[in-house]
Amino acid sequence: MNEMMSKPEALGFTEHQPAGEVWAAPDLSLIRQEAVSAPPLPAGVLPVRWAEWVKDAAEGAGAPPAFIACAMLSAAGAVIGNSRWASPWPSWREPPALNVALIGKPSSGKSPALDQVVALLTRLEADLNEDFQDRRQEAVRTGKEYAEKMRLYDQEVKEAVSRGTPPPFPPLGDDAAKPPQRRRIYSTESTTEKAARLAEANPRGLLLQRDEMAGWIASMDRYSGGAGGDRPFWLQAYGGRPWAPDRIKDENPIFVSHLLWSVLGTIQPDRVSTLMMAGDDDGLTARFLYCWPEPLPPRRPARHADNEAAFHRLARLRALAWDDAPEPKVMPLTERAVDALQEWRLQVAEMEDSIAGLMLSWLGKLPGMALRLALILELLAWSEAEGGTAEPEAISERSLVAAVTFLEGFALPMARRTFGAAALPEAERDARRLARWLVRQPTMPEIVNAKELRRMAQGPAIPDAERMEAALRELEAAQWVREAPSRAGGKGRQRKDWAVNPGIRDALP
Repeated sequence: MNEMMSKPEALGFTEHQPAGEVWAAPDLSLIRQEAVSAPPLPAGVLPVRWAEWVKDAAEGAGAPPAFIACAMLSAAGAVIGNSRWASPWPSWREPPALNVALIGKPSSGKSPALDQVVALLTRLEADLNEDFQDRRQEAVRTGKEYAEKMRLYDQEVKEAVSRGTPPPFPPLGDDAAKPPQRRRIYSTESTTEKAARLAEANPRGLLLQRDEMAGWIASMDRYSGGAGGDRPFWLQAYGGRPWAPDRIKDENPIFVSHLLWSVLGTIQPDRVSTLMMAGDDDGLTARFLYCWPEPLPPRRPARHADNEAAFHRLARLRALAWDDAPEPKVMPLTERAVDALQEWRLQVAEMEDSIAGLMLSWLGKLPGMALRLALILELLAWSEAEGGTAEPEAISERSLVAAVTFLEGFALPMARRTFGAAALPEAERDARRLARWLVRQPTMPEIVNAKELRRMAQGPAIPDAERMEAALRELEAAQWVREAPSRAGGKGRQRKDWAVNPGIRDALP
């Protein structure tokens, strides 16, 4: 921080402390985590080798294992993509796409955890493009060959016209001679138009990977003039449904028979409330698994993951035969797995009676998530088998039960933790944001000014005057601040100054 910004007056603070009553002890619950504690990862959900890799990768990244596990499940689902879908009966099919939000503060280890998984995808994508130079040369050769055929064809047309006979049909071939594209598994940023083009060129499906997902959410509809085109696109991409937009400006219209994108990213807790849980319920929030584990203290890693073996297991998933592309190959459930799924559906239906709001929408997606997870877990287990082991023809009861165990023991309490924070009244959320901002200051200010707080570029991000007033009233009730109006130079309108409890810093753990 430079010298100017280190001065209290530069932050909207004043140096004096008004006389007043003795302060009571501040309520520090405003800066603590929400009441719902983070659940541990249930044991026995992941196949043995993948579970070992998750544990070792988390150790190497200094991150909670939950971050690695959830990111890995989303990535594996994207790698499988449209090559395999799950279906308990003919009228219900689910692709393996999993949207995952890794929630935590900047020091929580969510980005290093994400890096561990993305590194495997980057290597896999590089392997898929080893023949890229050969394909480029082949495209040039084919283009030249077609150009020569067209030259001869033009001559034949002229001769036919001069004889008064019908001209021949043009030669078959690609008149555009498009250059080859790199085969893709993931993208870090994409407009919906570009995402649709990528999906058209990569029909198996893709992963949108964003470190700090807040930018992706905040930018939705930026390119559609606020017309609301982005969110419907990503809703459609979660379900693997057809995408065939018709726009006047499109010279080469797109048709994707099964648009499939998974979304995997990190986000800070405050941004979950203000971005993901704000506004109308259009279903996007309900299509995410949330992972918000307790942070770990910094430590030196004692071991590192066997990324080579993990890469080969992931490559095996990518190599799954897909004979009927672009139509997915449907994997049924065994009869016992169908029974377990139906029992889970009944349990979810019972939960719906005691839940409302956004959480209710999320809960409605749990049966479908169970199918998606069971498919991923079944194929992850197969990826560990010896080479030459036949691919499973159906999703077993074991995989379905493991998926339900994960959802019931981990995803559901994580959702309660996440949605519970978002369900707080706006004034309380803003008060918590302002309280956390106060304790981050190098020197605890004695006085803060409501107007200056709203205008600060690095402030608590509460731009509205009424919201700032409500937040300060919440802090007043919690014994963090009290009104201390003043006039600059003793004249004019009173400044909306607030005195800060000097005992806050001493009360902090």
